[in-house]
Amino acid sequence: MNTYSLLLKTLLIIFIIFPVHADSSLALEKGEKVIDFTLNTTEDKKLNLGNLKGNVMVLTFWTTWCSYCQEEMAELTKFYKEKRLDGIEVVGVNITSAENSQKEVIHFVKQSKLPFPVVLDVKGEVSKSYQVIGIPTSYIIDENGMIREKVLGPITAEMLHQALLDL
Repeated sequence: MNTYSLLLKTLLIIFIIFPVHADSSLALEKGEKVIDFTLNTTEDKKLNLGNLKGNVMVLTFWTTWCSYCQEEMAELTKFYKEKRLDGIEVVGVNITSAENSQKEVIHFVKQSKLPFPVVLDVKGEVSKSYQVIGIPTSYIIDENGMIREKVLGPITAEMLHQALLDL
């Protein structure tokens, strides 16, 4: 991908996917309750975030073409494999409205062998309701559905382990 293409794609995300009038003060922050949603997974199953209440969760918004997101997927895979038996849930919200195609996302998830569910935000409605202003954006959510931490930019397994100690 040449520099011009990358610039256009970045501007597209900023100006079309995330409205220019978006007020970052409306974005969900630490101490607030998560917004429930139901989306299809890459395996064509419905996932309702509310059904995961009672578990600590990591919710991350990402795209396949974002290199930081790709790095984060590897870290989340490592973390999930270490913690899934402890009742920790990881959910990837792919901002499919910013992708070339849904098929590419499904291919990426299969090729990367992501062990956690990835849901498809095809219309961009969930990312808009969360007022995601950059990717990746991750939320660490407690058992009661409250946001305990918000991380802008890539998150590592080590950062997640530390956040769990703070819960």
